[in-house]
Amino acid sequence: MASKYVDVHEYTVRAHKRLIQTRVFHFVCKECNQTTKRETYGPRPLYCESCRPPQAPRKSLQPSQKAKPRPMTYKSDTDLG
Repeated sequence: MASKYVDVHEYTVRAHKRLIQTRVFHFVCKECNQTTKRETYGPRPLYCESCRPPQAPRKSLQPSQKAKPRPMTYKSDTDLG
């Protein structure tokens, strides 16, 4: 039986749990100038949760498809019939 290599671009990952390290930051909000604390896993936040509430992760945008050409009707001065 013949075999060959195939490039696979899509795959499914089984659901799993991941441990992330979070830190509590104490800082002054840039918008309301109140001292606050916020727990995050990324860099130091700039805004408190009331000024910028947490948002759901954004989904990647699909690449836009190029528009298909539309049929056109051309008018001619000469009679072809």
